[in-house]
Amino acid sequence: MAILLHIETATEQCSVALSDNATLLAHKAILEGGFKHAAKLHIFIDEILQEANISPSELDAVAVSAGPGSFTGLRIGSVAAKGLCFALDIPLIALPTLQLLAAPQLQNSKVVALLDARRDEVYTATFDVGGKELSQMQAHILTETSFADLAHEPVYFVGTGAEKAQNILPENANWQFLSTHPIATAMPHLATAAFEKKEFTDSAAFAPTYIKPVRITPSKKDALGRVV
Repeated sequence: MAILLHIETATEQCSVALSDNATLLAHKAILEGGFKHAAKLHIFIDEILQEANISPSELDAVAVSAGPGSFTGLRIGSVAAKGLCFALDIPLIALPTLQLLAAPQLQNSKVVALLDARRDEVYTATFDVGGKELSQMQAHILTETSFADLAHEPVYFVGTGAEKAQNILPENANWQFLSTHPIATAMPHLATAAFEKKEFTDSAAFAPTYIKPVRITPSKKDALGRVV
């Protein structure tokens, strides 16, 4: 038996889930503008533990969506996951966010997972039926010739960048576009498989995968809040 807590905060959607041997026990999610992660994440964790009548001490591991994605969202999720692992002395499981996006469709066809990275850029990876990664995750500028090698195959394009891709790529009867957010309910099977194989991540060394350097804009206010 493996009771796992799952945390997914890579986009505007904040979600958590609890599973026992990959069976979903409880979950919570919120999708609102302005990133509610800091305010909602720990509340959601407490609520699903209470709903499932599970105490934190019964958790066997914490799984976290490891990126790419929003710097703010990933940072909040990773800090929470690492804190719980340290406090409870349990292992951390880090799952690629693009794999979570692709997971619900992997039994149907090839999947191109796309996370919006602003302008015409996306974070993307391609997966074969069953989940084998065919291309490593990367930042990619969409053009009309993007993914031309997949033009003659049934492909699902999924994620927060799917609508952007549909607007840029040529029409193709083989392709379907699903605008979705990564969600914690997609994590139990992947995390349980990793747990059974002891594919754990060093909690102390773990940092989310951002792909691109984080851009930090200097504040225009001084320590007293005055515009400088």
